[in-house]
Amino acid sequence: MSNTTFSNKRSTTLPVVLPISWIDRLTQLARERGINRSALVREMLQKKLFANEETALPSDKEA
Repeated sequence: MSNTTFSNKRSTTLPVVLPISWIDRLTQLARERGINRSALVREMLQKKLFANEETALPSDKEA
């Protein structure tokens, strides 16, 4: 068994584990939208988890 260490440092990435059976469909949807799979997953998570929150950066609001 390997040693696991935990840290309070924040990372800019978070690994997301999806079923292998979803990969073909995700790839197809991403190609239809002209984006990569990671961007598609990020977009869907943002829409589902943060639909009611303001996600724009402060500089975007001022413009």
